[in-house]
Amino acid sequence: MSSVYRINYQLRPHKRDAFIEIIKSLMLNPFILHNGLSRTGSNVQASECNALLDGYTEVMARIEQMISDHIIDPSNSHLSQLVPSTNTFYTPLPLKKAFLEYDRQQHLSKRKFVPPSFNDIRHILNISQIFAASPALQLITFDGDQTLYADGMDFAADDELVGDIVGLLQRGLYVAVVTAAGYPNDPVRYEGRLSGLLAGFVQHNLSADVMKRFMVVGGECNYFFRCGAGGRLENLPAAEIKFEAMQGWKEESIAKLLDIAHRVLSDKVASMQLPATVIRKIRGVGVVRNSPSSDLGREALDEVVLAAQYEITKSKIDIPFCAFNGGNDAWVDVGNKLIGVQALQSFLNIQPKSTLHVGDQFLSTGNDIATRNACCTLWVTSPNETRNSLKTVLQELDYHISSTID
Repeated sequence: MSSVYRINYQLRPHKRDAFIEIIKSLMLNPFILHNGLSRTGSNVQASECNALLDGYTEVMARIEQMISDHIIDPSNSHLSQLVPSTNTFYTPLPLKKAFLEYDRQQHLSKRKFVPPSFNDIRHILNISQIFAASPALQLITFDGDQTLYADGMDFAADDELVGDIVGLLQRGLYVAVVTAAGYPNDPVRYEGRLSGLLAGFVQHNLSADVMKRFMVVGGECNYFFRCGAGGRLENLPAAEIKFEAMQGWKEESIAKLLDIAHRVLSDKVASMQLPATVIRKIRGVGVVRNSPSSDLGREALDEVVLAAQYEITKSKIDIPFCAFNGGNDAWVDVGNKLIGVQALQSFLNIQPKSTLHVGDQFLSTGNDIATRNACCTLWVTSPNETRNSLKTVLQELDYHISSTID
């Protein structure tokens, strides 16, 4: 019974990505028609295997064309009819090429009993986005927990990602961590979370000019820092950011938003008897478990988030906000990562098509999903996936650099 419930829970709208689900359903057709289970003989099986590969690549080529058409006319595209919630695409996606690369690694077309899964499609989309974005890439931003380091942990000095991020900076890219963690104008707290990475900058003898290309955005979009000499973070005053979307926020509206969030979160903690405490900060309100051994439960945290989204939206407050399930906690923050990434783009004069955000929270109860309206994105589920993605990014960057030199 419990496993059936978990399956049904995953089918609920807030736990699904409509675009990935459409691709998955389309790829089910060639899987059913050409998996070779109904016929025998080595020649037949080889023929069916080739037909299955051809069927998959045809589906990818068709979706690739749909995306290109959507970029030209998003309001009237076939894709917008199939998936009304489709976000903006800032580049075409070479999905056929990406599928063939993924199939070379994972042998997807050789599977007879397991059709292409949600995660298969997610990986293929990631590869295609890396292929598309790398030639013009100037800024890459990262979520923190479950993207760069394990949830609640700090960036370790011996992590492979240190070398990968150093490699990005050495190739002339701007790199930023855009995190929900909110420590008001307190760079030392962020230095603690990123200690291994910042120490790595020093160990790799990065110049001051290179270090300046590393930035941190905290509290979704509320606090900005830049790496200075010796790998120390320095406050970047809001006056220097000068991002128009944040200029008109009134303190009374912020207070009202936080009041509503505080009330909703407190009510939910009480009514569901959660072993948790409600914490209020300057720009956020959160539900935090009382001890590391307390399990708040995914469903309970989703309930908190969806209730907060509903009540705040209903109130028609004119302040952007983000309500999200952090895995072990839930938060309502003033602003969101859309604004955080856009503020960086404005400050650095970088276009959406030249920006790539890497994160693990792209469902409707997550806080990375907003960045899809600001830039290209990669959806990862662990620091290990981030490492693998960055290896491909660095390979693509080196390929395009060498092509330019040649």
